[in-house]
Amino acid sequence: MKILIFVTWQVKAWSIPDATVDALRAGFPDIEFVQAHTPKEALERIVDADAALASRLTPEMVAAAPHLRWVHSSAVNVIGLLPTDELAARGIVVSNSRGIQGVPIAETVMAGLLVLGRRFDRMIEAQRERRWIQNALFDDLPTVQSGKRMAIIGLGGIGLAIAKRAHAFDMTVVGVRRNPDRPTPSTVAQVYAVDQLHDAITGADVLVIAAPSGSATERMIGARELALLNPGAVVVNVARASIVDEPALIDALERGALGGAVLDVFMNEPLDPAHPYWGMPNVLMTPHASGFNARHWDYLLALYAENVERFRAGDGLRHVVDLQARY
Repeated sequence: MKILIFVTWQVKAWSIPDATVDALRAGFPDIEFVQAHTPKEALERIVDADAALASRLTPEMVAAAPHLRWVHSSAVNVIGLLPTDELAARGIVVSNSRGIQGVPIAETVMAGLLVLGRRFDRMIEAQRERRWIQNALFDDLPTVQSGKRMAIIGLGGIGLAIAKRAHAFDMTVVGVRRNPDRPTPSTVAQVYAVDQLHDAITGADVLVIAAPSGSATERMIGARELALLNPGAVVVNVARASIVDEPALIDALERGALGGAVLDVFMNEPLDPAHPYWGMPNVLMTPHASGFNARHWDYLLALYAENVERFRAGDGLRHVVDLQARY
């Protein structure tokens, strides 16, 4: 069996380390793992591959690989990264790496809420300037998450990981997902269908965007939806920037209709230094890094190794992607 490894990004954290490739070769000495570092190399080396571990593939690569039967995405999202139509037409199974980023993203969400709520941003700034601001905080007293209502759009692995932690903070969590009738853990008080979005977010103190991107979610959250949140609510986006109408969000933040935002994704990255977000004291930004985790490749290796064993044995793979829904 031959497997192509083509996992490379401009973002160093998402490019597969040599140690992970070495571990795969050591763990499966009977499998030939060939690595590509450029699209040109991938096109050349996928020709006789049976499977691929890839961050992205092109239609040309799939067409050049007559023996290809399985592609595992090193990411969760496959839209725009894998040629889903061509893969589906060939009956090639696609699996992804969902689940391994749930914990770091969920912790980022809670950390952002705590930084804004407990005014850590102000206190860290004062600490660096050696200023004691105990009395100054009286004008902007810290808040607690306990008792707040959180609405999560997207109750996949990431959304459920966020719900678990929010529930531990004594928050009431509701969620929106495509299949509302699926079993729901006790950490979520109520699940709404997508066409019940307004009911779900009305009166929310925290709105978390954790849904996949696509035509169904494009600008799902606009001025009308933001107006349904409680005054002083916080919007958290750890999914895709296109899900939120950016001008509407900026307007709500500038008017004080929202208490703040925790943003990990942006329409253009890196974010332009002239963008208004930089100067907003109620906006906490992370550079599309909410999924970063020092042990990321350990977790991906464990998941992928299990799927290699399943593929070789002819068993069902973990985290198979619905190529029609594309997640």
